[in-house]
Amino acid sequence: MHPKPKKDLTTGSIRRHIVFLAAPMMVAMFMHNLFTLVDTFFVGKLGPEAIAAVAASFPMFFIIIALISGLGIGVNSFVARSIGARDFEKVNIIAENGLLIAGAFAILVMLAGLFTTGPLIKFLEVSPVVAGYMKDYISIIYLGCAAFFFGNVANSLLTGEGDTKTPMKALVIANIANIILDPAFIFGFGPIPAMGVKGAAIATILSQSLGALYSFSHLFSGKAMVKLKFKKLAYSPQIIKGIFAISIPTSASQGTVAVGFFFLNKLIATFGSSALAGFGIAARMESLAVLPALAIGMATLSTIGQNIGARHYDRARLASAFSSAAAFAFMTAVGLLFFFTAPAWLRIFTQSQEVISHGIGYFGIVSFFYGFIGLRFIATSSFQGLGKAMPVLAITSFNFALMIMASYLLAFKLEMGITGAWIGVAVAHVTAGIIAQLWFQKTLRHAERLHIEKSEIVVTG
Repeated sequence: MHPKPKKDLTTGSIRRHIVFLAAPMMVAMFMHNLFTLVDTFFVGKLGPEAIAAVAASFPMFFIIIALISGLGIGVNSFVARSIGARDFEKVNIIAENGLLIAGAFAILVMLAGLFTTGPLIKFLEVSPVVAGYMKDYISIIYLGCAAFFFGNVANSLLTGEGDTKTPMKALVIANIANIILDPAFIFGFGPIPAMGVKGAAIATILSQSLGALYSFSHLFSGKAMVKLKFKKLAYSPQIIKGIFAISIPTSASQGTVAVGFFFLNKLIATFGSSALAGFGIAARMESLAVLPALAIGMATLSTIGQNIGARHYDRARLASAFSSAAAFAFMTAVGLLFFFTAPAWLRIFTQSQEVISHGIGYFGIVSFFYGFIGLRFIATSSFQGLGKAMPVLAITSFNFALMIMASYLLAFKLEMGITGAWIGVAVAHVTAGIIAQLWFQKTLRHAERLHIEKSEIVVTG
């Protein structure tokens, strides 16, 4: 008898599946983003320069996140589609090969970090104090990146089979550890010396490692459908290629986010360290605002993946439509909440009135258009569930290219200052969200038509 996935998403209520998958994913993603918020909170006690350093390091950190996210989504999509097609023999092979890729990526990132950190910091032209903090922070993140890679693959394997509760628990454990370790390593505690910004990075790596160990303990326990034994490593070029077909374009699209934020940070930095710090805090807060869309998107990916594997196109279409409406509504509500409460949130991280003013300026414009970010996220997750990642790269690249160009033109050419930069961000979100939705619906109709035509050829032949 074949093992059963945690949830068979090819039958039953689509809405119920997405809600029950998204709820623990939202908690898990909140916990994931809580890492940067906790870091920002405690690092903020060190002054605006320390906050600016962590903010400016984010695009470099995001390169790691891009690779992690791409690999995780590639594994998730492949597992979900294999389960939907009832090809259970392939699932364990996908798991083992996914972990092999994770190990290789971790080594490559560590080596690349050694050679790129200095030049990238120099390119940003930040103050010497900020540059020193940045080097302390990002160097540790690069050295400990294996915890991110292995933990994310483990959680993606579980999510692909419909288990979102275990990844949620893993991230809860990691965040509790981070909340305890962050102040200990930043300010010192007992035998632990005060390490400042470097301490925040060390606490993050240690905490992520604990979360990864929990996920792997579940995989090795036999409770999951995926079985990790490694008695005979089933290296498969075909499986590697299948994972890369999704992970490479997805990583590239996430990398586009990193590059986009990198140049956006450089643009914002021309208005001073306070502007950069304000934008950095706003970006951390925004990482919470997008949680509903991200959670619904991951639930949609698994749901569409299993149903596409089972050739249930009508259910895949319903999943995308329901998720898009839900994400738009949630994100719009969160945007309005941030608009009215932004000053209170910003004061949690800094007491600098100038920094707070820049953050308020950002939310005063961009938060009204959060619903369109939700539309884009659902469309890209739907593409990934369909097994197509190149459109995701194109959509993300377009979004950030338009964001940078519009922000530059409005801020400098039309002399609107930093307000023009915020308007440019909003314009990009609206345009990319609409285009992404229209593109996915057209692609799904085309995929269904091809399947029907192929079936008719087989029957008549």
